[in-house]
Amino acid sequence: MIVLGLSGAVNHDASAALYIDGKLVAAAEEERFLRDKHAKGKMAYEATRDCLEQAGIRPDEIDIVAFPYAQIGLQSPARWHYAKRHWYAPDRALTALFSGNRRYWRNHKNVMKLLDDLGIDSKRVKFVPVEHHLDHASSAYHLSGFQEKTAIIGIDGKGEYATTFFGYGENGKIHKIKEFYDPDSLGGVYGAMTEYLGFEMLDGEFKVMGMAPYGDPNRFDFSRLIYCENGEFKVNTKP
Repeated sequence: MIVLGLSGAVNHDASAALYIDGKLVAAAEEERFLRDKHAKGKMAYEATRDCLEQAGIRPDEIDIVAFPYAQIGLQSPARWHYAKRHWYAPDRALTALFSGNRRYWRNHKNVMKLLDDLGIDSKRVKFVPVEHHLDHASSAYHLSGFQEKTAIIGIDGKGEYATTFFGYGENGKIHKIKEFYDPDSLGGVYGAMTEYLGFEMLDGEFKVMGMAPYGDPNRFDFSRLIYCENGEFKVNTKP
């Protein structure tokens, strides 16, 4: 079985990886070919071509295409949390409820176009969308080498709606325990502070991280911006 994994669902760092019978045979990142750091807003065209060339695989030999962005059902607490927490922006709340998978369908359209453009028949291959944070968890757990029950935590800006993932891996499977949802995002706050300090979001966060040890934690009180409530962190969305 030949599986092509594509990244770039959240508009940065597009990449591709190719597995043959469960073994990684090629991987590449789009920015290396475009010479455009993070390749923002791009799909992994050149990275996919490179993976196929490295592996000596024809486009029509690919069986499965996996992508890190899935549909989230209306019954999911994620969409309702987003709608309730965006009380100050009714248009966003209503969009989450009535058009909550619009980004998924935009990604789906872009992936199908990429496949057809590269000679991979989008109607023939099996397309497997995977929840964004489950992908993050998988990349950590399945490469860790741990055999025993293993705790997993994932924190980023956000995937579909989730911003933080708690779960565990056991016997090769990942189990979700709990998630926090947008707008309550540590990664979102970090990105916003990165931009506030004059750096570029989705690029300069590592610079802020490097400066952090030189800061004075007692100089500024962040409790008005982000706080804990009932065992969960919340971002203050009040103006």
